[in-house]
Amino acid sequence: MSDLKSISAEIRDLTSKMIEVGLCVEPNYPRILSSPSDDGAIDEISVNGLEEVSAALRNRPYVETYTVLREERAFNMRLIDGALVQFRYRFQKDELVKHVLAFYPSPDLLEYQNEPEIYETDVLYAEVVMKDIVTTPVRFDYDPSSFVEYLHPSSHFTIGQYKNCRVPVLGALTPFRFLNFILRAFYNTPFHEYCSEWRPDAADFPETMTARERSDLHWSFS
Repeated sequence: MSDLKSISAEIRDLTSKMIEVGLCVEPNYPRILSSPSDDGAIDEISVNGLEEVSAALRNRPYVETYTVLREERAFNMRLIDGALVQFRYRFQKDELVKHVLAFYPSPDLLEYQNEPEIYETDVLYAEVVMKDIVTTPVRFDYDPSSFVEYLHPSSHFTIGQYKNCRVPVLGALTPFRFLNFILRAFYNTPFHEYCSEWRPDAADFPETMTARERSDLHWSFS
């Protein structure tokens, strides 16, 4: 099972790789912040100001949310098309107690609109400049303290900003598992061109999915 150091190291390694292949144009490397607690110190892997900004943006329009996150640099990576990637992991007594892994696509492609000829021939933009694409944020949450059987899985996947959209997930995700999904789902052409040989460094977390969650539509991985 992964720990604080291995997760932090994997985020840094993936960020460097994304820069090397040209997919990440603005990195924001994570820091580890420790805070005291009656139950033991809490260590969080995040970027400066992310928690405060995220809390302030609840129930806001998506365009406003994206704009503030970008202006405040509340992300780990800004991708070539403007999309933002966030990694947040919280550990206590060397045990993962929470994570928020989010992908915020750009609500518009101003750079593409200004010079479309450049991007239509660039493999990195093969999918993102299609005219019928609708920008939808996605998020993977792990929060066993909020678990309610069938209603609030310990690990779940959320599409858009729907309050009660929680698709059960096998367990908490490592940075590689999350980024691998984002690349395959939304950047399939550059993924196969540059990233398909990448392999995880951090070990997977234990499974948390219940039998009842398995009986319905769910998200699994091997």
